[in-house]
Amino acid sequence: MQTQSKNRLRLIIPASSSGSKVLKSCIRCRKHKTKCNASVTNPLPCTHCAKHKINCVLEVITPSTNRSTIDLAEKLADEVSDLKQVMAKIISRRNALFEKLASSGLDIQTRSETPPVSEIQSCINTPQDFAIPLTAPENDNEPVFSISANKSLQSFAISNATASRLFANYERNFNQFLPIFPDNFFKSINLKTFANENDLLFWCIILTSYLNNPVDQSAPSYRILSEHIKSLVVEKCWLQTPRSVYVISSLLILTTWPLPNTSSKISDNLCIKFISTMKALSLQFGLHKLEFINEFSHKTKMNISQEVNLDNLIRERIYKFININSNYWLINLGLSNNNYNGFTQDYIINKSSNIDILNKTSEGDHYINSLLKISMIQSKLNENMNILIGNNSESVSLLPNQLNTSKLINFNMFEIIIDDLNKILVRDDNSLVLNNLIKISIEFSKLQLFVYSLSKSDITILEYKHYITKVLKSCFIIFSSQFQDNSLNFNQLPIHYKFPIELAMLIMLRVFKSPIMNSISDYKLVKEKFNQMYDNIIMGGKNNEDWEFLNARLNKVLHKFNKIDNKFIISKMTRHNDNDKVVPSFFLINKMKSYLIASLNYEMIWLIYENEHTQTTINNEEINWDVFGIKDNRMDMIDYLQSNESIFY
Repeated sequence: MQTQSKNRLRLIIPASSSGSKVLKSCIRCRKHKTKCNASVTNPLPCTHCAKHKINCVLEVITPSTNRSTIDLAEKLADEVSDLKQVMAKIISRRNALFEKLASSGLDIQTRSETPPVSEIQSCINTPQDFAIPLTAPENDNEPVFSISANKSLQSFAISNATASRLFANYERNFNQFLPIFPDNFFKSINLKTFANENDLLFWCIILTSYLNNPVDQSAPSYRILSEHIKSLVVEKCWLQTPRSVYVISSLLILTTWPLPNTSSKISDNLCIKFISTMKALSLQFGLHKLEFINEFSHKTKMNISQEVNLDNLIRERIYKFININSNYWLINLGLSNNNYNGFTQDYIINKSSNIDILNKTSEGDHYINSLLKISMIQSKLNENMNILIGNNSESVSLLPNQLNTSKLINFNMFEIIIDDLNKILVRDDNSLVLNNLIKISIEFSKLQLFVYSLSKSDITILEYKHYITKVLKSCFIIFSSQFQDNSLNFNQLPIHYKFPIELAMLIMLRVFKSPIMNSISDYKLVKEKFNQMYDNIIMGGKNNEDWEFLNARLNKVLHKFNKIDNKFIISKMTRHNDNDKVVPSFFLINKMKSYLIASLNYEMIWLIYENEHTQTTINNEEINWDVFGIKDNRMDMIDYLQSNESIFY
């Protein structure tokens, strides 16, 4: 009887359906996590089921569909994104075509800006039908490339001939300052293909090339295109996921020749946001680890050249320039500190600044390594001086004499280090432009050092005037180095040229408006050098009045500060003595704290603000000229300073 009952029990194998899988273990064994031998006892139940006198049913599982659902959603999202781009290009090209017809005087009917859905669908299904008449006109002067990223402005379009001319102009006049492309890049490029695949870089090159007036209406074109590029950067870098090294190249161009800054805040510059994005992308793309390229997503376009060694070289150059531009911008805006900068030296940076810098085989790489070395020294200089000048725990713990001694030691140490750079970096076989740029960068480092020396310290007026002589000498060297290449105008200069010139002009104006010089002839020399630079560089060049918006902020500060009464400026040159009493002071910078190099600019703007909102009249008797080393019998000097002579001719 028991045998018959056992024989009635059996192994039940469910029928498999699509997407499901029948396991070798039964439901009960899987539930109790015991070993199942159903495959051995088949067709009888497994040992455990037979023991409990129950039928043995194999387990059936259905794989989760979550992953396939996610894959399907991602695929659909990509297709929708591609579809939107196709539709946007179709609409843009269609509108550009009707604008050309309208401008040629043809009578066309008014149509809606967006084509009918049927027309769009037809274009999507058969792209060959519309590509020929809209993207390849027979006339090379007809608009081919257009951008309409900023919907509040009219679209911007240029012809193939203009684009070719602007690309050639960029290669000839701008590429030497930012050599991040292969040598054959501009010779082998197909503009139409390149614009479709890398539209942001395409328009950044076009925008930058306008800066030296290569074509008619360069300035108006620059202003309109710059607004479109701002919107395009937001779209490509924030709304979409950047998947090409060319995106970083675009941001490098925009931080080397920055977009016009119309913000009311001094340090509110788009370049700071671009630098942050570049740093993040460079780490995501593995630019700091050239040998680990293959571990990244296949969707990301990591290569620039088909040649592996050349590709690694260009990627390395891009990574170096990210650090160079980051250091220059943060120092110039007074934002340089390790926490904000996030600068961590790695293998590439250390190798370039200590080993590769001695390699003289490549002029372009020597130029890049030199800028990197100089920017690293500038960063270290600002880090050290920030500790001594800022109100942090290290400076507060030092006694006044210890703090003053540390500052003087740093002044002397960095001056020797910077002087030694001339022997290492300046080469006879370099081109004149690159040699001058390296010299100007070295003098820029000296200017930064001497700006710190213009702040308060425990020195005499004679020692202070010695620093004034040094800082003016560096300003004159920067000007004379710039004059050696008359083909450059101020607008086309990269920040590595532009920042030193701007700082030098601010320093010379600040010195000219102070009673710190030894003689009237010294003031006249400063005035002469200042106007040489201002007239020939900033205000020089053809059609420069159209470009005034680029340097509006600098011009505004220079002219407004020049109009301030010298006696008002002198009255604000004060300090607190040991008894916390306000006394006259000969230091040109009184408020240097965490602003670092930008303290000079900020303090000049603060004096402009105070002068505009103060009605106090300063009498001659209230000024203690002896503090500035001017004796009472030097009436010629006193009269000259009180005359408020303008620094401009």
